[in-house]
Amino acid sequence: MSSVYSLPLKKSAISLDLPPTLYVAGGPVQGELELDYQLLLDDDVDKIIVGLEGTISTKNRMGTQVERFKVVKNDFLRKTSTVWTRARSTAPPEGDHILRIPFSMLLPDDAPPSFGFESYMNVAYVRYAIEVTGVRTGTFAVDRTIKVPIMVVAPDPLGVALRTELKLGWQGDWGRIKAEQKIRKMPWGDYSTVRMELLVPHLDAFPLFTPVPYSIIITTTSAPTKRKGLEQPQKDIFPPVPRSASEIDFDLRRQVDLQTPYFPSNPEEHVVDIISKAHAPVPPVDVDVTDYMWIPEAGKEDRGCWMQEATFSSSLILRYTPTFLTEEIKTKVRGVYIALRSAAHARGRLQYTLYLKVDFPGMGNTLRIQFPINIGSGVDAPVVVEERAVAPVMIDVPS
Repeated sequence: MSSVYSLPLKKSAISLDLPPTLYVAGGPVQGELELDYQLLLDDDVDKIIVGLEGTISTKNRMGTQVERFKVVKNDFLRKTSTVWTRARSTAPPEGDHILRIPFSMLLPDDAPPSFGFESYMNVAYVRYAIEVTGVRTGTFAVDRTIKVPIMVVAPDPLGVALRTELKLGWQGDWGRIKAEQKIRKMPWGDYSTVRMELLVPHLDAFPLFTPVPYSIIITTTSAPTKRKGLEQPQKDIFPPVPRSASEIDFDLRRQVDLQTPYFPSNPEEHVVDIISKAHAPVPPVDVDVTDYMWIPEAGKEDRGCWMQEATFSSSLILRYTPTFLTEEIKTKVRGVYIALRSAAHARGRLQYTLYLKVDFPGMGNTLRIQFPINIGSGVDAPVVVEERAVAPVMIDVPS
């Protein structure tokens, strides 16, 4: 007698062909069902329903030291279509036992993008899926179900044009932000000056999946000193400019400022390292360090300051949930409102920020820049994902 473990696995009567795709709100979700006709009959499948689902779920801790949570689930999108019934079915052509049934379901124009956030105090998700259900007859029959998650973003026609401009090489205006600080190596003596500038394309929103160029310019000016001769200094003068990308910290973060009925929360998420001391940056960073330049004091050629400049140039590619605005979750980068009102009576803000930091020798000699950015999807139609691509077109959302 054969045991249950030695029995061969039963072949499914229903297969779903849904290529990995980044879908767009207001656009179609298209796929195809492959139905084994004889197996459907043998399995007592009475009809097959395709459903498009969208869910916003939140989980908020009731306090910092408690294990009680307020959990709310809002099924804001439910569409179904019956694509096959036994009563109205016809057998496939002779010699072929497979029925192929294409389907198409339209996403709402205002569908929020796929989104995921987790912290100690709060969890919030926007999730979508296609669900195929084979409804079986019989008192104790269990329906056959296939469920596949999908990713959705908002359409961004302007971002489509910007992607083309960025890929051809940005020729437009640049946004820039500066930071400057007086520092000294010891608690005594004259101050030196360090200045840092971050340049990125001047855009209302950065499109996804596109190299966005940036430059980091760091300028150091020594304390007043006396010059000996006309030669360049033989060694680094304080403060030295960074000469390697590994001396810079440059990352993308997002702040999710949630105000729930139970407890306020303002967590910060580290999204990705753009330049890090821990590993080589991808793509590589071009570094250009100038020679020292002598800046004499007025009327004194032999007294003045040494100035030097280092420029770090590369690009960054964004793969994260764009800005969005709905009744349940409001996001607006530069003030991304996450107002989980219907879902959890919560309000808040999500903001993406570029963080740049350089440490110089000496206590407290750190120069920082924070640059809020806006993110757009950069697509206006569904994009099929090439799974073998080095950089697939898909947003990075926690599972």
